[in-house]
Order: sequence, then C-alpha cells, then structure tokens
Amino acid sequence: MKRIQKSLSNRDGLLRPSGYSCNNKPMMKGEFSICDNDELLFNISCLLKTCVLALEGDATFSSSAHSNADPKANVIVSLEFIINLLPREQMVTLDDITRILSKIELEKDQL
Repeated sequence: MKRIQKSLSNRDGLLRPSGYSCNNKPMMKGEFSICDNDELLFNISCLLKTCVLALEGDATFSSSAHSNADPKANVIVSLEFIINLLPREQMVTLDDITRILSKIELEKDQL
C-alpha cells in the first residue's frame, strides 16, 4: 500500500484532493499546463465556441456510442467546467494592481 501511495504522490496530472467537499462528496483537483493567460483565454474561448456550435447544430451525434447522449446536458456540464476555468483570482489581482498604480500616479500628480 505504501508503495502505491508513494508512486501516486510522485506523478503529475493525477487528481488530488482539493480540501473541500460538495454535496457531501470530496472534491478533487486536476491541473493542466498552459503558457500564459492569453493561452488560457484562447482555450476557454474555443470551449465556448464548441458549446455554441453544439447548441446551433442538429443536436445529434454521428457515433452510435453517443446516440443516447443529451447534447443540452453535455453543454451545461461543459459550461460549468468553463466557468471554473475563468481566471477570476488573476483578474481580482489585476484590479488591485491597477488601483495601486492609479493611486501612485495621482500622488505623483499632486506633488
């Protein structure tokens, strides 16, 4: 058992406990690599466009394995995932930095 735990702890890309639960179910945290915020926004944009195309299409799947799938439900799940990808913390930090810089500029102008 300890060998399995050690092996899992050394691997990247696996789900890890997030430290909180939802509906009495422990939530897990996954990670993926991106270059920068621009790439993150590009990926989010592509996911949103895919949802729009899915909703505008004829709502059928060509693969028989997916014939019972509900496209609307799948889009809802995708949109919930996309919401979690939005860089809210980075935007809050950017707003804080903008306020600090504005305050510094205002103080410089008053001297």
